[in-house]
Amino acid sequence: MGLQKITFEGGNVSAKKDADLYYFLLSHRTGVLKGIKSGVTYTLANNTITFQDGYVAIFGRLIYVEGNTSVQVSPDSIKNGYVILGVNTITNEVSLYLKELSGGFPLLITTQLNLVDGLYEFPLASYSKTSTSVTLTPGYERPTIISNAEVVSNLEQKIRSDSEPKVMTPTTVSPGVYRISGTSSYELSRSLIIVSIGTLVITFPGTSLFYQIGSSNSVNYQYYGNFYSLNLRYEGGNLTLTCGSTSHTISKVIIYRH
Repeated sequence: MGLQKITFEGGNVSAKKDADLYYFLLSHRTGVLKGIKSGVTYTLANNTITFQDGYVAIFGRLIYVEGNTSVQVSPDSIKNGYVILGVNTITNEVSLYLKELSGGFPLLITTQLNLVDGLYEFPLASYSKTSTSVTLTPGYERPTIISNAEVVSNLEQKIRSDSEPKVMTPTTVSPGVYRISGTSSYELSRSLIIVSIGTLVITFPGTSLFYQIGSSNSVNYQYYGNFYSLNLRYEGGNLTLTCGSTSHTISKVIIYRH
């Protein structure tokens, strides 16, 4: 029992304590550090998978992958596999090796190294092979960790995007009946719907569509001295707008999220 100096001159810090702190600072995530060095990107040529330099964090254990680190895959059978970065805290070793399986992908050992010592297998790359060739797995994505600054920036962009009005040109179903697609009940219930009929602008709270069973509602409007009713109905990602007259034309619909 007692105190240990960590960020002090002459302090003696264990690798486990360092890993605990890094794991906390990296928001308890495991993956390739994105935005530093070359991000451990990789290519395949002549049955050899070659990695560029970068860092990987596994439960706070930091591993640097040197540029041009490579591993050879033998096209000797039909199998799927991973290039594994293995971290073994029992033997205090890291290694790069292949793990393959016929008829699927192999299971990985994922010991929670923040709790107990053991082996964690991180898949740096994914591939398939036959008796004559080796190919990288299309669309394979490894877990990545981005900086806190990038997290904040992405969130700011999402907030701005969510608050920007979505201007849509409806398709004509029949005279006086129009439809917009690609929306959702979640979006509509949090939006103000603005409909343009000729020179007239009609404003409608999207949440009122869901006051009753059937996801529909109507709003009255006056057009050239006459009164009409605009009906709106949401179903299956489509918002259908029915004008009070077949001669009325909807030129655009604006979904203003708030």
